[in-house]
Amino acid sequence: MPIYEMEPERILPADVNAIQQPEPVYGDNEKPSWYAPLNPLDDSNETKRLRDAAFRIDNSVGSLIATIPFNQFEVVEGYNPFEDDNTLAGYEDYADAFIHSQSPLETSAIKQRIDRQIQDRTLLAEAGGAGFTSSLAMGVIDPINVAATFIPGGLAVRGGSVARTAGTLALSNAAAGVLSETALSATQETRTLTESALNVAFDATLGGVMGSAIQLVKNRGALASKFRNDVMGDPAAVPPAGQPGDRSIGAAEVFDTTLEQEAIKGPSFVNRTMNVSPVGRVAQSPSKIARQINQQLAENNFTYAKNTEGIASFGAAETAVRRFDALIYKQVESTRDYYKQYKQAARAGGDTRMSHIEFSEAVGDAMRNGDQHAIPQVAEAARAILPIVEQTKNNMVELGILREGVKVTTAESYFPRIYKFDKILSDRSEFKKVIADWLGETNQIAVNKAQGSLDKAVAGIERAENAKPAAEKLGAEIREAESWSGKKTELLSEADKNIRLIGEKQAVTDELSALRGLDKQTKKQAKRQAQLERKLSAIDSAEQTLPKLQRHLEILDKPRQFRNEHARLSRHANSLTRFDRRRQAAMRRMEPMDREGLEAAADDIINKIIGAPAGIVPGELIPDGLTKHAGFTKARTLNIPDERIKDFLESDVNYVMENYIRQVAPEIELTKRFGRVDMDGQIKAITEDYNRLISEAATPKERAKLEKRRDADLRDIRAMRDRLLGTYGAPKDPSSFFVRAGRVARHVNFLRLLGGMTISSLPDMARPIMQHGLRSALKPLGKMMTDISKMRIAKADLREMGIGLEYALSSRSKVIADLNDPYSRRSFLERGLEWSSQKFGNFTLMNQYTDTMKMWSGLITQSKVLNAANAVAGGKKLSKKEITKLAHIGIDEPMLHRIADQYSRHGEDLDGLLTGHSHLWDDRVVREAFQSAILKDVRTTVITPGIGDTPLMMSSELGKIVMQFKTFFFATHNRALVSGIQSGDASFYYGALLQVGLGSLVYVLKSMMAGREINTDPANLVKEGLDWSGMMGWLGEPNNVLENLSGGTYGMSAMFGGPPASRYQSRNGIGALLGPTFDLGGDIKNITAGVLNGEFDDREVRSVRKLLPFQNLFYLAPLLNQVEEQMK
Repeated sequence: MPIYEMEPERILPADVNAIQQPEPVYGDNEKPSWYAPLNPLDDSNETKRLRDAAFRIDNSVGSLIATIPFNQFEVVEGYNPFEDDNTLAGYEDYADAFIHSQSPLETSAIKQRIDRQIQDRTLLAEAGGAGFTSSLAMGVIDPINVAATFIPGGLAVRGGSVARTAGTLALSNAAAGVLSETALSATQETRTLTESALNVAFDATLGGVMGSAIQLVKNRGALASKFRNDVMGDPAAVPPAGQPGDRSIGAAEVFDTTLEQEAIKGPSFVNRTMNVSPVGRVAQSPSKIARQINQQLAENNFTYAKNTEGIASFGAAETAVRRFDALIYKQVESTRDYYKQYKQAARAGGDTRMSHIEFSEAVGDAMRNGDQHAIPQVAEAARAILPIVEQTKNNMVELGILREGVKVTTAESYFPRIYKFDKILSDRSEFKKVIADWLGETNQIAVNKAQGSLDKAVAGIERAENAKPAAEKLGAEIREAESWSGKKTELLSEADKNIRLIGEKQAVTDELSALRGLDKQTKKQAKRQAQLERKLSAIDSAEQTLPKLQRHLEILDKPRQFRNEHARLSRHANSLTRFDRRRQAAMRRMEPMDREGLEAAADDIINKIIGAPAGIVPGELIPDGLTKHAGFTKARTLNIPDERIKDFLESDVNYVMENYIRQVAPEIELTKRFGRVDMDGQIKAITEDYNRLISEAATPKERAKLEKRRDADLRDIRAMRDRLLGTYGAPKDPSSFFVRAGRVARHVNFLRLLGGMTISSLPDMARPIMQHGLRSALKPLGKMMTDISKMRIAKADLREMGIGLEYALSSRSKVIADLNDPYSRRSFLERGLEWSSQKFGNFTLMNQYTDTMKMWSGLITQSKVLNAANAVAGGKKLSKKEITKLAHIGIDEPMLHRIADQYSRHGEDLDGLLTGHSHLWDDRVVREAFQSAILKDVRTTVITPGIGDTPLMMSSELGKIVMQFKTFFFATHNRALVSGIQSGDASFYYGALLQVGLGSLVYVLKSMMAGREINTDPANLVKEGLDWSGMMGWLGEPNNVLENLSGGTYGMSAMFGGPPASRYQSRNGIGALLGPTFDLGGDIKNITAGVLNGEFDDREVRSVRKLLPFQNLFYLAPLLNQVEEQMK
């Protein structure tokens, strides 16, 4: 499979729950406020530490002062800090700072300076706003920046150009920034080029803003006049108080609201019933930050106090993730369309046809091989999926999850790698052999290349050994030359004297030769010979001295050049240790791994693959020990070509792409909103908010209560994050018998018990009326039923938002039946059950019904939002109810103006029913806000459980078994019952009456299907209507269990005077209490006992019937009832 190299800090840790939390701080240890460093009267220790740190880091004078003591160390002859690896251990990133260190004391001092710089930076970073203010203040009083402010100070004139003044100040500040950063970089080892560039850019921006402000003040008269003439005449253009108009969906989307504004509306006793779910608990947290992050993370249908002021609720990451369903739908439909074309072509040519699954696997293979295939339709299907992959990849690159320019390294083109876990388990020895062979080949290739590394290391050692005497010689020459500093005239004179003396050598030699050739010398000639011999000796000495004198002159004329050369030679000489380490490493790499080591590494890799707790295999598969051998990098990615392990990889393009998108979508949206997938910054913000609350608490009891609530809020936030990622409650061993048996049982329960779920969902028809009112709901319904051509346009538009995709994806049915396991394995039985469950939603007509309901709701919401946008753009005022409703789904008044602008360019009026074609909008912020608002309202109107709606224990394996089929009731409680009471709309109450009436109809239809007697007593119909409508939320579940166990002696039935509730009538007592899986066990016990006892009566026949898949499909049940009666 193609492997993308990722930044290590961007890869999600294996256990995202293990995020280290800071210790709580109380009283005087509380962090200073952001303005404390600016207060001259604030002399607290914490504030003084911040000022001192900022002075040393962000002020050129302070930085220089911090380095002053570092020139008073006694030189240790021959000292080299690079000789011993332990000397610079932990300081390798700052090795350049130690090049000129000449003693252990100086090395230690440099380390202390680096440590202090790192500590200062950490202190400023952790101080948050106070740290930023401290740095800004010390930068402002930097002498370089102070001087720069006086240069363009007089450029602002009344009526002058804002742009010109801003540009001048920006340029001035940028120049000052360059000078300041140059000075700081020269005195700080830890200051990087990137940091300096960002600071210069900030200086320029600040200068531009200041210049604009100065010129605007000068022009304030003209601006005031323009405001009166233009703005005051258009009150519709004024945004609501306290609400930013240019909203964006991103990591910093937290508005300055109060705790009271972030409170949910409605009676407190009703809201407290939501404490069983994490989203309900955190919505009532005493921490404002926790409430805001809760909204940004998990989708909900709550009405907040701020909504009545026109302040929009936050868009949730969960809603944005669900929009990615549109990509899955496009891929599934595209592959299906090409399969139809392939079948037609094969039929026309008389060829043997592939099944749909074979075609899907062929498309997957084509995607690994450059989108090429012998069958044209397969190749076209592969190429059609490429834009989907590119879209997700570009999103990840933009957010920094993947690096820019990332390329595929393990296949010709990209296809996500998902392993066949069962194939690996059943054929582990073959898979191990393939992996071990590839590891061995990779190692051998690197071993062969290691000779080149060894040669380079040896050459480096030779260069270092040669450089050492050269450096010593040049150093001595420089010192000798410097002894003549200030005496260059004497040096020139001495050299000139030697040159003249050497010039006489020939004459002296000739004369001396003539004298020595005489047979007999006079006394005068002998004296002359002695003089010439002394002079010749002086000439020989001059010939030796002159080159040294000339070298001295050369060095004194070009001192920088020779000092640089000496530094270069010294660096080469000091690199001896480094090259020796490289030589040793190359020699180690030249030792190939043995087969035993390769197979042991392959075993480690396989264990990591099959042991991935959520089925999401980590990118770092290469064992740590293997990276010490040749051929394996610290990235530790398994770069084996897909072709080598093709038999152990999933190729079904539908399965692979769905799992791929469901994996990357949460990573993309969490990073987009919170900056990081693990939400570390937000978790720290909640902790800090609680630290403030705890420090303000009056009594120890209140502090203990807040500490307990803090832990609960953090647990809930992490849990909802992990549910979105698909890792919460993931079993340690997904392949264990208990886990897989539970998954199989849930699929079987779905197939045998929910054949009538479409009839059970009839009360959902009242939800659009409850949510939007009767008039708003019925008009789109009439259009849907009468104008099919226009509805096709509207439906295609909604599908681009991820609405109305159930027929292809069956996602709501899976969630309601608790079948949405992101870490499922795929044996033959499990694949068959998954396929059956996928199709079962279509067999029951539930998927078609859900699509229709969601399309209806989407048409209502989209049309209402667009009508409101056009009204606001036209200068009309919206009612308070409309403003509240729009803010409730995340749309404020400024956003309505932007929506109206996009609609005017891309939207369409379908005879009074508006559709936006939002996928064409060029303003991404508006497009995402609009689509999220529509999708959120549709998912809450046609109740679709979310990550925060169910108790956390329902994510455990036991919870999934015991609480199967109860997800819907918890979601109904939050999204319909409580939220409806919060809104207080009349439409909720008359919609509720209609829903109860439809619930009574469900009771009648269910009784007819089961062949049971229908109790038409009004009190019983009301009781059954309340139960089947879901209007009681999760509160109805304990009542039904109690009635089943007590036979109707206790519960609502006793109060109404009728028989026990019919919904659990078919279950035994254990099944009612512990869920359908235990009910299944009870039925198997009945059958076994009947076979062993030879008594196969009504109970045993009924138990056999209940074991059959599809046995209660509403159109098959009447026929099976007759068969059952015949067998009794």
